[in-house]
Amino acid sequence: MSNIGFVIDSLNGGGAERVVLNLTKKIVELGHVVHIFILKDEVDYKIDRNIFKLHVISDTGKVHPIRFFNKRKLAMLLRKKIDKQNITFDLFVSHLEASDEVTKIAKLPNLYHCIHGVISKFIESKYKNTKGFKKFRRKYKYFFKMKSQYDSTKLITVSQGVADDLTKFGIKPHGCTTIYNPFDFDAIRKSANEKVVDEDNYIICVARFAKDKRHDLLIKAYAASNIEQKLLLLGTTDKPSDDEQLANLKNLIRELHIEDKVIFKGFIANPYPWIKKAKALVLSSNHEALPTVLIESLILKTQVVSTNCPTGPAEILEDDLSQFLSPVGDIDALSANIKKAIDNPVNITSKHIDKFNAKGIAKQYIELSMIH
Repeated sequence: MSNIGFVIDSLNGGGAERVVLNLTKKIVELGHVVHIFILKDEVDYKIDRNIFKLHVISDTGKVHPIRFFNKRKLAMLLRKKIDKQNITFDLFVSHLEASDEVTKIAKLPNLYHCIHGVISKFIESKYKNTKGFKKFRRKYKYFFKMKSQYDSTKLITVSQGVADDLTKFGIKPHGCTTIYNPFDFDAIRKSANEKVVDEDNYIICVARFAKDKRHDLLIKAYAASNIEQKLLLLGTTDKPSDDEQLANLKNLIRELHIEDKVIFKGFIANPYPWIKKAKALVLSSNHEALPTVLIESLILKTQVVSTNCPTGPAEILEDDLSQFLSPVGDIDALSANIKKAIDNPVNITSKHIDKFNAKGIAKQYIELSMIH
């Protein structure tokens, strides 16, 4: 039996947080013990505290400490909380930037940092809206921050593309293991049967209305495909820039005279019934890390069309599904693939999804706990 500790900023409803909870459930089912340490007392997910032990490191709300002594204080509090458990941990895995910084300072044993996003895109987001010397300074500031944080450390990446990006960008870890995010097939399929969907004959996109999700590309490709199916857009706006993007998309739809065919459904807590009933799901992003919605769609046997963006889609849509990958930004190719998915769907079987099964993923983490 292994004792495994996950450290994460909070359990506030994000994707990485859901990954940690899914992993925990499967690892415990396999007979091992999991402790989750959160830097901030923020829990949005419904959790069963009988499954694992939850520890809050700080109630101050200071998750992203700017000054070094604040990081050291959190590291000290984390070590004290761990010592109080009076057990030997076989593996620690930290998730997200603040936890990565704190756990490294704390010098936890057999520590891995799990990288959930594309590092180069994270750095780019810090300087892309600046110019001149400020742009130069911010670019290299975050580049060297990432190198300092992750050089000579043990890493887990959620896709091979994320791993390739790390090394291409100049980060030199002590070791790097790719382990896909876990998916509970039975739970997803059960959730997909919880609601009767009041729409018929549609394709779907499930994504936040952020610029990099490229809904504009999707809408233009959809209009060019001239398919009879409606386009349903499920998603939310988390930032003011998302609201602006949503307004632009509605203008574009009016310009293309397809107001009667594109339906905004807003945020839906359980999108699985909508995905299951769709004729196809389309992802039009400029970049991802491991786009979970593609995998969830395949689990529900829904056809998938995607841009071949960095990173993840090419690792998901393999073999006979690879024909539905199109170059980033290519309206014509995306349009043709949407029509192809409708007219010539592929029979989706276990061979397309087995590598994402939560039980197999959990076993890979357990194997890491046995390496010292």
